[in-house]
Amino acid sequence: MSGPAFDRWRLTLPLAIPVLAGLLYLWAFGAPARLIAVNAAALAAGVVWVLAGRAPASEATRLALGVIAALALNLPVILGPVVGGVSRWFPAGPMMLQSGPLLLPLIVVLAGRLSRWVSAALLGLAGAALTLQPDAAALAALGLASGVLAATWRSPAHALVSLAALGLAMATFDAGTLEPQRFTEGVLAHVAEHSPWQAGVLAILLFLVPVWLLLTAPRLAPEQGRPLAALLIGLGAVAVMAPFPFPLIGYGAAPILGFALALGAAERLLPPPG
Repeated sequence: MSGPAFDRWRLTLPLAIPVLAGLLYLWAFGAPARLIAVNAAALAAGVVWVLAGRAPASEATRLALGVIAALALNLPVILGPVVGGVSRWFPAGPMMLQSGPLLLPLIVVLAGRLSRWVSAALLGLAGAALTLQPDAAALAALGLASGVLAATWRSPAHALVSLAALGLAMATFDAGTLEPQRFTEGVLAHVAEHSPWQAGVLAILLFLVPVWLLLTAPRLAPEQGRPLAALLIGLGAVAVMAPFPFPLIGYGAAPILGFALALGAAERLLPPPG
């Protein structure tokens, strides 16, 4: 089976599979019902957007949207709150959303369809905002995504952004005094306490499966799928190494909606100019 409609449904899988695995973990280990409901509602809304969303037609429009998203990364610094010495969240009705995992996926997908120097400048603007928060996990993920674009395009500008983001991630790694939260940080270690093989299966569903799907999705150009996969790997790797939230589980709605925004906006367009 093939065709645009089928490909759109297939594009929901890199989001739906890890989020459903996360919901199963939350339910099985007795997480608060509110967290389960928020993640489930975000997944439902995200699937609708992936099926219905479209990328802006013109490069100027895509650039404007990317700049707005990069500037919106500053909302936590402007609106607060400050928690444990960091400002990574902003209020959105009854929820608090973390700006990095919400907006970075869309920024990365849009950057992959812009001209190379403009793309690097957009990613640099995003990195500057994340440094102010500071958010080492998001900076590391941005650094990996920029590195993938540097390798794909042989772009020195993206390589420079990548090195800067990774360096800033290391410099801000210990920023803040946040207390670790169950069902948010240390998810794989939590599961491994009960069953190592279940932790292995969860890791595969959270990372390996969606990464493979992102790399092989027919609706994603390489300049979109590869850095988006790198973004997920970066967020997950930092969460495994340190007390940072696990993507598509612990952040709540933010990364679920963020990856949905990116997948829904992705389209196969003409290669970006050099």
